[in-house]
Amino acid sequence: MSVAGMGIDLVSLQDAFAGSEDILAQMLTLFDAQARERMAQLKAALAAWEVATARQLLHSLVNISGAVHAYGMSEQTKALGDAVKQDDRLMAAQLLEALELEAERVLRQTGVLLSALAKEPASIWDAALPD
Repeated sequence: MSVAGMGIDLVSLQDAFAGSEDILAQMLTLFDAQARERMAQLKAALAAWEVATARQLLHSLVNISGAVHAYGMSEQTKALGDAVKQDDRLMAAQLLEALELEAERVLRQTGVLLSALAKEPASIWDAALPD
């Protein structure tokens, strides 16, 4: 099964957090801030080819994207990590571009979910997530 371009798995998220929407809101808020920061730092680290810094950021991105059930983003981050580990700059550049697109999708979806949580927490499970 390919997970590229998948966004947030709302069904899986519901299985994990239904009834704990307050905790989910905290996690999504934290994810939103951290993902934006880590992606900007990752772009800079890869531009300078600072491998150790990039690998730390990639590890963090895998963890935070997995925590919000953004499995495609997590898998793309792992693939980018493999390219960095293999010192394949061309592949890393291509994978970074794909990761940026997926991160933007997940961040848009995070915004929709946070908005739903702010209005009526239980409505989050019926949210229409943008592509």
